Amino acid sequence: MRKTILILIVMFISTPSLAQDDQPIKILQESVDKTISILKDPRYHGTAQRDALQQKLEEIAQQVFDFTKFSMLALGFSRRNFNSQQRKEFTDVFSRFLAKYYISRLQEKYSDEKVIFLSQDIFANSRALIKTKVLWHDLKIPVDIWMLKRNGTWKAYNVVVSGVSAVLNYRAQFRKLLLKKSPAQIIELVKSRMEQEGEKDKKNVPTM
Repeated sequence: MRKTILILIVMFISTPSLAQDDQPIKILQESVDKTISILKDPRYHGTAQRDALQQKLEEIAQQVFDFTKFSMLALGFSRRNFNSQQRKEFTDVFSRFLAKYYISRLQEKYSDEKVIFLSQDIFANSRALIKTKVLWHDLKIPVDIWMLKRNGTWKAYNVVVSGVSAVLNYRAQFRKLLLKKSPAQIIELVKSRMEQEGEKDKKNVPTM
């Protein structure tokens, strides 16, 4: 539960770089403030506004997070088991699942956590490591964000919470699943989980 909340805070509360010379840490700092203000905005607190808030957060997530890169890294060498069409379909389905899952959790679980930005390291002008700490109750939990610059825009592609990598976590799960299931079955499994999230969202919205 704790790691899920922290990953949410960092993965999806940023907006993309528009200027060529913007530093990734600066972009994250400004975007965290902006997105937290949206989460706190009373205009989005009502049940009727749940879908509007979810759509707004999803638009930001699609802009800032490189789901294609994350999906391929999550498969790792196991992607060799997928043909080109299956890799494309997996990336599409898994990306939509991630957005739906984490945005739903962000809506439900955010409770005034704070993010402290510590440093950034840029490698070869195209990759960056942003080190932060998240204040969660009385804890200060280290969260590292890996970002990639493409076409002048910085996007996140991995989050490491207390030394636990989101990419490696999913990679281990998929490696284990592929011992018993085919790529086609994996894709169907992700689709099923996405449908379950949709049903969960409906149940969590009280009727008027």
